[in-house]
Amino acid sequence: TRRSCRRRKQWYQRRVRGVMSRQPVLFPQLEETEFCGSNGELVAQHDGQVFVCNPDNARVYVFYHRELAPNKPLQTQELMPTQIPNFSISKISLSPKGQKILLWGERGLAVLDIPKRRRANAVTTARCTIIGERFFLGHPKVSAIDVKWHPGSLEDTHLVALTSDNILRVYSTAEPACAINSYPLFNTDSIAPYLMCLNVSSGPSLLSAHAGSMVSFSFGQVLPHEDGEEAIFPVFVLEENSDVYSLHISLYSNPRADSTLRGPLRVFPASNESYEMDACALLCLQSNPTVLVVAALSGSIQHFALLTNNESDEEECLYLLETVELEVPSPLHDDNSSTQSLAEEVLSLLPDPLSRDRYFVRHGTGIHSIFLPAVQRLEHFVTDDNGELNLECECVAEHMLCVQPIGAGDPTCLFGCTVIQDPMLGSHLLVLISNAEFISIPLRSLHRETIPLLSGGGESSSCPTSPMKQIQKQLFTQRIQGILARTLSNPLLRCGSSSTLSQKALLELLMKSTQVFREEYVAKQTKARGELLHHMSLLQEQHSQHKADTAELQETIKSLTAEGESISRRSSSISKQQQLLRQRVTTVMREVQSLLPSLSTAEVAFRDEVKDMSRSLKCLQRDAEQLQEKLKFQNKAAKDLPVLSSESQNRVRAVLRDNDSRITALVSKLKNAQVTT
Repeated sequence: TRRSCRRRKQWYQRRVRGVMSRQPVLFPQLEETEFCGSNGELVAQHDGQVFVCNPDNARVYVFYHRELAPNKPLQTQELMPTQIPNFSISKISLSPKGQKILLWGERGLAVLDIPKRRRANAVTTARCTIIGERFFLGHPKVSAIDVKWHPGSLEDTHLVALTSDNILRVYSTAEPACAINSYPLFNTDSIAPYLMCLNVSSGPSLLSAHAGSMVSFSFGQVLPHEDGEEAIFPVFVLEENSDVYSLHISLYSNPRADSTLRGPLRVFPASNESYEMDACALLCLQSNPTVLVVAALSGSIQHFALLTNNESDEEECLYLLETVELEVPSPLHDDNSSTQSLAEEVLSLLPDPLSRDRYFVRHGTGIHSIFLPAVQRLEHFVTDDNGELNLECECVAEHMLCVQPIGAGDPTCLFGCTVIQDPMLGSHLLVLISNAEFISIPLRSLHRETIPLLSGGGESSSCPTSPMKQIQKQLFTQRIQGILARTLSNPLLRCGSSSTLSQKALLELLMKSTQVFREEYVAKQTKARGELLHHMSLLQEQHSQHKADTAELQETIKSLTAEGESISRRSSSISKQQQLLRQRVTTVMREVQSLLPSLSTAEVAFRDEVKDMSRSLKCLQRDAEQLQEKLKFQNKAAKDLPVLSSESQNRVRAVLRDNDSRITALVSKLKNAQVTT
């Protein structure tokens, strides 16, 4: 069975080797697509199926990621919408259950129903529903900023859209014409008195102009609720000046849902001046406590923990955990080319569906991976009453992909990325770039649990501790891992095939990559090698000392063995003498007992037994006399009784027979009389 499983796994690895490697795979359906900008998300996945949208004709291509391999035709299913959207599509998003796919851009929303049956190499018509078409046509200056599926929708029918007029609208695919709920993201009390003085109605446009611009929102964890009660979700909204607001929303009218806009949330420590920045993206990690990630246009990312203020239990505040400055590479311009890069430095945050403490940062020139060890420590501190909170740990930022390493006439940008989990080969990040190529990047686990020893940890406290461990409390493996830990990494480089490369740009890129390899790889490996040599010399000294101690112990064992043999001989002779003495003592005690004037224990027991027997004989004698008296009385009574003759006995019998017949006749008459009545 194990051999068949191993063969099946090897066959599977050969089949999908092209997908799970770093070799790019061409997607021919998007070769002629012209997409301007780098903030598009045209790739999504669900349950092993990859969905790619063509923004030119709004068609969606569906295929399994296992079929994506170099020099192999794709078995794709083309979904053609029944109604072509009249707006440009920039992003797509799959519903939580994978039943619908959202196509949206700045000027509209559309929902495409995914057919349940898959047909390879075929064109399938899919129902398309335009969401809020009348609203966007009637408000040409209003655009969609951020759109997400509502996590509380049971049938994947509700959407939440943030528009440029600072209103959060909830749409339903069953009623796509207008929003079923609207939540204004501004304080109407602050501007209403001025509008009343000017005799102007407080419309949404004026109120939103008075307020700041909201740039992103994210759903938090569902609030605790009873069974059968509607779920309430907190929503966190990000303003362009990095202020964070919160409100609670529900799909229907729940009296517990307080839709009042709270904020901006207080930030601690309050003396930090780096909070005000040009924010562009917000992400809520589904952890306990909640961790918010705020990204800025400059490449700065801040991590906040959402806590409750001690002064007011209902007031929420943000505690700054750390600030990360990502090294977003700016495109190098060639001397022979004056063409500027089309990449927009807009950061977007993508959560990792496989881990709560990792997310991805997507920008115009590539993708970063951020791992937060503080999330696991916060969760352990919340669940453990006696735990200690230690947040002195930096996050791990890894530059995974760079699509614009040098200046080029036709720079490469990203079409989208998604995380794919394979049960046999692990998780991968699938990226689609602008030259219609797929790149799959393996995702390695940055945190590993310590595997316990087979001997168990219960008896470790009784074992002697090594002197080196007493001097150095940190384990040697941990020290080596700390030395080899990298703060920078060279990403996977990928640029357009039509790029014109100059010698200066190539030299600068080579020098930068070489510097990173020297500082982060060669230098740290050299230092680790020195530590290993030093540790090896210490171990050799300890080994020689152990040899000397072992020889001394062998001599001690020999002397102790000889002494033990002599002690055993003496012990056997002493045991024999002790046995002889015991026999002599027994004989003496028997003689002494025989000479004692007092009764022995057996004699005392016999005397008591004789006394008991005499008492029993007296009782038996009395009972025998009583029986004799009774026998005499019975004999005397038997002699005094009269004796009937045979004739008298016959007469008595005749009288009894006559009486018996009469009684029988009377009983029969009585029964007949009862029957007649």
